[in-house]
Amino acid sequence: MWLKEAHKSTVIKGTVGSGGTNKGSMCVLSSNTFIKITDAPTDLTVVGIALETSIATDVIGFELVSSAPIITAKYTGSSKTSLTDADISKVFDVSDDLTVDLDDTSGGPFMCVGYDNDNDTIDFIVMPADRAV
Repeated sequence: MWLKEAHKSTVIKGTVGSGGTNKGSMCVLSSNTFIKITDAPTDLTVVGIALETSIATDVIGFELVSSAPIITAKYTGSSKTSLTDADISKVFDVSDDLTVDLDDTSGGPFMCVGYDNDNDTIDFIVMPADRAV
């Protein structure tokens, strides 16, 4: 599957979950990973389309099915002080109204799609409440 050219949306990086993906797989977000809709519980919402064939734990591009802006913000944390590719697709919560808390990964709305550890910033999309994990 793919979105028509006139309806392209945001492309983000995401971590592939169990079962891997095929190029064009419709995927849902489950346990901080993108999994094929055929491998997912029926109550989850399609979030993106895989842009390549991959195996579990790969970080690949996904085209979001509804356009969401990518936001950059400063991050903070006491036990977790930087980000890695393993954090792609994980959700984080806020520290305050300007900062994302890397130590708080329970039910936060900010899904990491990139980062810059030199500047202590995280790139994220805001997950709607019905898609949060």
